[in-house]
Amino acid sequence: MALLHSMNVSHSTFPLNRSSKILLSSNFASLPLQFNTNVKRLESSVPPPAAASPAFPIDIEYLRREFSGNGATFEDIGETCIAKLKLDNGSSANVMLTRGMITSYKVRVWHGGKVELLHTWVEQEEEEEDVVIRGGVSSAFISSSDSDEINEWRLQGISGVSKDCVQMELRRSDKKIKEIELKQIISLREETLSIELFVTNKGISPIRLEGCSLVSYLTVSTPEATYAVGLEGSDFVETTPFLPRFRVVQGEDEEEKTTGFGGEEESNYKQLNEEMSRIYTFAPKSFTVIDRGRRNSVIVGREGFEEVYMYSPGSRLESYTKSAYVCIGPSSLLNPISLEPACVWRGVLHLHNPNS
Repeated sequence: MALLHSMNVSHSTFPLNRSSKILLSSNFASLPLQFNTNVKRLESSVPPPAAASPAFPIDIEYLRREFSGNGATFEDIGETCIAKLKLDNGSSANVMLTRGMITSYKVRVWHGGKVELLHTWVEQEEEEEDVVIRGGVSSAFISSSDSDEINEWRLQGISGVSKDCVQMELRRSDKKIKEIELKQIISLREETLSIELFVTNKGISPIRLEGCSLVSYLTVSTPEATYAVGLEGSDFVETTPFLPRFRVVQGEDEEEKTTGFGGEEESNYKQLNEEMSRIYTFAPKSFTVIDRGRRNSVIVGREGFEEVYMYSPGSRLESYTKSAYVCIGPSSLLNPISLEPACVWRGVLHLHNPNS
């Protein structure tokens, strides 16, 4: 299976997102949207959720019995499993359950074939036997607890039909701050993959969402042939490559923040041939990433997030290999998101492929 191959990948300079372990210790206006605004107040009476998948460890036979069909299948990969979503037109997405991580997104392109849009690699943890999958698309959440215990995503349901849209809902709760509920909805359409994050504050005190991001690792032929189109005039802050983190803060505690050199994007056709790590603070809600080597493009759209994080390893990576990628995604890395009691915040990443 493709995910289980081994690669010697150095991660000392990569902006790595939240890792997922196989060996576990325990034009977007036309898209159907769930909310008209990104913050919604809860109604006084909230219906209870439908029955979800059982707690960890995963019962693969239960998942197949209860959720298979209508474009969804499940594959066992040890102590976790992959949910495979597929449409009749050939578009597909693989989701690693418990981590809520999208490890593959394949689309049909202009020549009639299919291409992989996401870059994912596997590596061994130093001095450990755990195999870690990195890359893909995932939300940068960490537990509010200082322990190493990981909050697992649980499959809540799968809906839709393979003809035009399949939708998966995942949920999890913060193990320390019980008033926080997290929900993720992954929607596969014929030309678009959308990932929606919902954070609900069920407590009586305001919270701040710090370091939240939806980072996607896009596979490319080479950074020299890759361009970000539509960012001219956008303000940005230079930063060293880092691990996006998510933290929930109760009350009004403030932390000191540091930023690097700032500027304004001068090119509307930004070539990603040089190593860069930037946070765009004022950018369009959508822009296009063009790969001239693969003759493909992806429109990256966002909702709810005010920033865009972009990282390119530059020309130091060998072209046309499994190591060629760029890292792009909406974020709230500089400015936390404030959420009042009884409110829901919603953030979305759209990856739209217009080449079919």
